[in-house]
Amino acid sequence: QLKACGLSRHMILALACASRPPPALACASRACARPSARCPPPRLLTVSSTGWEGPGLVEGILSGHLERAGVDLSYWDLHGFLLVPTAWLLTAGKPSLLDEGKDPLTRRASFAFIAFILAIAVAQAFVWDSVGAQIGIWEFNPQKSTGLGAATLLPAEEIAWLFHHVVKAALWQIKMGEWRLTAAPCSDPAPLEPVARAACNATLLAAWAAGVAALVGEDDSLRCLGLVASFFAPVFALILNLGSRYLLSHWRLFVAGWLPPGAWTVAIDCVGQQQRVWRFPQTFLTGVATLPPDSSGVGLLKLDIAAVYLVSTFAVTGTGAIILAAAQEFAAQRQRQRGGEASEAGRAGAAEGEQEPETLWHLGLFILHGAAPALAERAAAVVPPSSSAWRLAPGQADGAAGGGT
Repeated sequence: QLKACGLSRHMILALACASRPPPALACASRACARPSARCPPPRLLTVSSTGWEGPGLVEGILSGHLERAGVDLSYWDLHGFLLVPTAWLLTAGKPSLLDEGKDPLTRRASFAFIAFILAIAVAQAFVWDSVGAQIGIWEFNPQKSTGLGAATLLPAEEIAWLFHHVVKAALWQIKMGEWRLTAAPCSDPAPLEPVARAACNATLLAAWAAGVAALVGEDDSLRCLGLVASFFAPVFALILNLGSRYLLSHWRLFVAGWLPPGAWTVAIDCVGQQQRVWRFPQTFLTGVATLPPDSSGVGLLKLDIAAVYLVSTFAVTGTGAIILAAAQEFAAQRQRQRGGEASEAGRAGAAEGEQEPETLWHLGLFILHGAAPALAERAAAVVPPSSSAWRLAPGQADGAAGGGT
């Protein structure tokens, strides 16, 4: 009949081959159709594809059952992963330092830290995130995110991510300030030696200069690291100098506040890559990656991108750790001072007057005095505080005096 329709022998052969299933598929179908036969078990984990076309994480873990059912994660869905720790920190795990029964100054400082870091960190993150998108270091899948037109290359979900990530990291750092294992120690701080502090500042200055050179240079593979160094080396310099009294003695507070939220965000990034929500072209990366690679030989855990998340997280949590450590030291110093004042008043037979409460300005000057005493004195001269309680005790100030301004 086909010959009667004028089809050639070669066309008839092509139609016959097209109507026949592939041998592997036919064998698999026959094997699974036999009651006594067992299909090969699904693989537990398949890590693959960092582009738009590869399988997602759900398919990799559950052998595609959910994806075949029509489940496919979008950028808003990834916020659900980020919401897991945030929801706990806002409900059952709410930091007790935010309760009204706690030290008033520490409580006000905690709230002020959240408000301050939201304003500063989100604004700075929007700039470097936009620069990275403009260069092409990261790209967002338009089918899984909400574009905002010509106003910005960042989708709406990315901007919401900046706020969400900062709030989560800030709350976690405050939570770490109340756990005995990770809270600020009861002993006095151990300031960095002036030589070590100067060496760290020189290293950060060199990293910033190298980052700017890489960002504007011709080697595209260094763009991502250049972006990180140029935007965050100055931030780390502020944390180093303002927190130089606490980095050694309070290292548990810094590490415990930074590592869990940073690692959680890196894990969600891997989910986003596998779900094709975003991707990172290899042109702008060093190529250093881990986890089982996909067919292109690139792992999902790209160390350049992991550095972006870890560094930006520490910029938030490191600031909070300094505020918590300084608030505790300041409260202890004021308690000692008030005890001495009360003893003197008792010996003189005078009644103890009403103590004026410390303000956030006192705490800010206290932190600045521990890092740069001369600069703190100039700031106090411009905006005079109500008392001199913000100054470090003479013995404590000796280590800070050598740190410079």
